[in-house]
Amino acid sequence: MQRVRIGAGACAATALGLAVWQMAGPATSQATGPVVVAAQPLRPAAGTPVQGWAKAPPVAETQAAAPVAAEPAPPVMAAAPDPCAATLEVFAEEGAMLGLTLQSPCHPNMRVEISHGGLTVAMQTLATGSLFATLPALDPAGQVSARFADDTLAQGAAPVPELATMRRFAVEWQQGERLELNGFESGADYGDPGHSSVANGGVLLVGDPMARPVRMAEIYDFPDPSKARVTIEAEVTANSCGRSLRGNTVYAAGGAVRTADLVLSMPDCDGAGGFVVLNNPLPDMTLAAAE
Repeated sequence: MQRVRIGAGACAATALGLAVWQMAGPATSQATGPVVVAAQPLRPAAGTPVQGWAKAPPVAETQAAAPVAAEPAPPVMAAAPDPCAATLEVFAEEGAMLGLTLQSPCHPNMRVEISHGGLTVAMQTLATGSLFATLPALDPAGQVSARFADDTLAQGAAPVPELATMRRFAVEWQQGERLELNGFESGADYGDPGHSSVANGGVLLVGDPMARPVRMAEIYDFPDPSKARVTIEAEVTANSCGRSLRGNTVYAAGGAVRTADLVLSMPDCDGAGGFVVLNNPLPDMTLAAAE
């Protein structure tokens, strides 16, 4: 079978010393071997001036730089949770009370100070580092903090709007400075109906006596001040005589809170067995409610 191949011929003209290319027209060939088509620039004939002839500069070979693959960004590692983190949940409960749930796995059987509304008491965690307690609310915002001796801190809050219609008075004392709170309603005297204390009810003792050093408080809910009176007293003992006992008081009324330092001067030790009584330790009711 015949194959038609396409070739190209070259011709040259030297009259002006310029190389001219001319493509040949198609032609058929019966040759069985391949036809090689070659094209090359023509040089001027011998003796012809070389004006206009210049040697082409060598073409520099370039090699494209291989693209550099970007290094993958290191994975972002999430911070591991702190196994010793302390958490405090606070719940508003009936009667303007605050329920506390403290979890601190790295503080088993340890003393912790619970602060709220200007009052601070000491409690102790269980072997699991947890603590479950109930605290009378003093501040309507219901903010509570728990702090350990190593300054580990946990905080929580639960609003207590009910407190705006209540009156509460608290006295706080520390180890060796035992202070007792008494409430008397409707003209009652010691031991009468209407006498409130930790011993006979009506006054709530807050804190854990096993958490040393001791830091506790007594809290009393009372009606209109015209119908009740409050006293703070301390027994004269070998540990309390001849010095001043120090504590703090917190008064909550109408949603306002007032705190005050308390100093109770004790008699000489020959008065052991008696009591020192501070009558009417409440601050001005009207001023406190307005603040």
